[in-house]
Amino acid sequence: MIKTILACVSSAKTGQQVLESVGRIAKIFGSHIEILHVRADPRGLVPYTGEGMDGSMIEEIMEVTEKEGAERAQDTKNLFDEFSKSSGIPILDEPDGETGASMSWREEIGREDEIIAIRGRLFDLIFVGRPMRDSAFPSPITLEAALLDTGRPTVVVPPILPPKTGEHVAVAWESSSEAAHALSAAIPILEKANKVTLLSADPVEPPAIPPEEGALRLKWSGIDSTIEKFDVKEQEIGAAYLKYASEVRADFLIKGAYARSRVRQMILGGRTRHIITSTEIPVLLCK
Repeated sequence: MIKTILACVSSAKTGQQVLESVGRIAKIFGSHIEILHVRADPRGLVPYTGEGMDGSMIEEIMEVTEKEGAERAQDTKNLFDEFSKSSGIPILDEPDGETGASMSWREEIGREDEIIAIRGRLFDLIFVGRPMRDSAFPSPITLEAALLDTGRPTVVVPPILPPKTGEHVAVAWESSSEAAHALSAAIPILEKANKVTLLSADPVEPPAIPPEEGALRLKWSGIDSTIEKFDVKEQEIGAAYLKYASEVRADFLIKGAYARSRVRQMILGGRTRHIITSTEIPVLLCK
């Protein structure tokens, strides 16, 4: 079961869709959501200031950073309060054994990626907004920290949500260990879905496990699924997963986060990076 969820909300401007998405899942499972907002520590800017900057200039930069951080934190807290009212999800700091879905607010000061890398390990699932080219928030570094450092499945939320979440779930069928971890982590979501579709490249990449074996595996968990095959030569496979998820009208995608290298800049494979930057439906990724 999914009983605890961490939702990283960097700003009010980009946080609405994260809250809407996590709220939908929390209501299905009666989960508790911790909404985490991290304010940048102005003191952390000091090592990055250029040479030749005197103390007054550094102090001015720190004051501006602190002011902007405080305003963004207050706007995000207001968003949290408004969402609790509009969603009907009550605010609860400790479990009472009676309330279903609930939520709480947590604000910390520091580096967002470092805090989520540690705190995320306490939760069953993590929600992070999809990074966008024209905005500093959500940060791709925070997303990578959630995905690679916590050991927990991470849901990437697009800037525009489909009308539903989790009713028709698509699975990017692959034979990697990452895909196996993702499938296992997603079983509770698949059990609640009205429809499950396995998206499979044809031919299957070696080492090959046919999607029919995946459908049988899900059948043992009481989950019926259909198989949608596509020509692996048609296009880049990450884009193909998104294309066919859209064609079958899935509202949620399960995908293993393929790692080709331990070097931080290269750790996410091309297909995973394409999905992270381009998905228009929530995607559960698992390393």
